[in-house]
Amino acid sequence: MSTQQATLNHPLHTVTEDDIQRLDDLRTLFSSKPAQARLAAWDWLQELQPTGEHHRLPTLFARGTAPEGPHGDCEGIVMNLYGSLWLTGLDRLVRLGQLLGGIGWAGKTFDDENGTGYNRLTRSTRIPAFLTMPTYRFRRVKGELIGFDFYHALEPSPLPPHQEVRAIKYDAPAHNNPLVLPRTRDELVQIIPGIYLGRATLRSGNSWKVVGYFGLRAPRGDQ
Repeated sequence: MSTQQATLNHPLHTVTEDDIQRLDDLRTLFSSKPAQARLAAWDWLQELQPTGEHHRLPTLFARGTAPEGPHGDCEGIVMNLYGSLWLTGLDRLVRLGQLLGGIGWAGKTFDDENGTGYNRLTRSTRIPAFLTMPTYRFRRVKGELIGFDFYHALEPSPLPPHQEVRAIKYDAPAHNNPLVLPRTRDELVQIIPGIYLGRATLRSGNSWKVVGYFGLRAPRGDQ
């Protein structure tokens, strides 16, 4: 049995035949109707946001493929954060912010030529961000706050099923990222071209653990 098959069969990683068929159907649909397939895939990621659906995310991630992209601005949604009390609290704050009109994370922007990028926050996040990170300085672009810069590249994941992912790293000293970001590594796989599932991982000593998932689409929905 392959490593990926073992991961898919792990009792904590629940997947249904409907999920597998749905993914196959989306990839088939993309070949003839890419715009329709992207909308359907994005709707699916939003469907998986509720806490009761999170058990399906590890397997969907394992069935993702190494992405050639993305490039440019991507719209983002937080799927869940967990693994510690502060991450669980942050997850609840993000969801509350969405209900209150989009306070919080807006997505990521990638430069594929240089292997660089940054995160984008909504303008209304300015005051909460200053209160929690008073010494960190965001830039402003097109009405958004940008920061939490990163480097990205394709490489194998240190976590099962050790597939090739787009690794997003925040630990470069020049970026001077705050909080636990230097110990954070995001990993991205492609569901279909333009729609991506990411997982956030956190380094503890010499090991990594998954602490959440997020979705991205490119181009962002308002472009």
